[in-house]
Amino acid sequence: MPDKIRSFHMAILVSLGFGAAALALQLGQLADGDDHADFVIVVQLVSTATLGLLSHLAARQGWNWARWTCAILWCVGLPFMVMALAIAYRSDETADGLLAVQTLVQAWAISLLFGEDAGNWFEA
Repeated sequence: MPDKIRSFHMAILVSLGFGAAALALQLGQLADGDDHADFVIVVQLVSTATLGLLSHLAARQGWNWARWTCAILWCVGLPFMVMALAIAYRSDETADGLLAVQTLVQAWAISLLFGEDAGNWFEA
């Protein structure tokens, strides 16, 4: 496994940790009666489960379709993440910061999947 693929997998795991921390903060907001927190929680849960599965299939199994699906779904999910960032900012700046860092780390990680040595590894 190339270093970029290993770095991708570690970055995704780190980003999921940021997401879990933001989710914990949003659960506190939901308990306080914030009606927008449920949207952020659903986005976080769905994206965490999907990204976790696809990153495992891409990094550990070497499945090329998982690499492409991961990238495409991340791009499709980006507008939802932007909406979640806007909602989280109104309710909790810390959660918003965590979600922003998570988004940036995931963008960097996805870019690692399409480097030259990573592409050669998936095609082999």
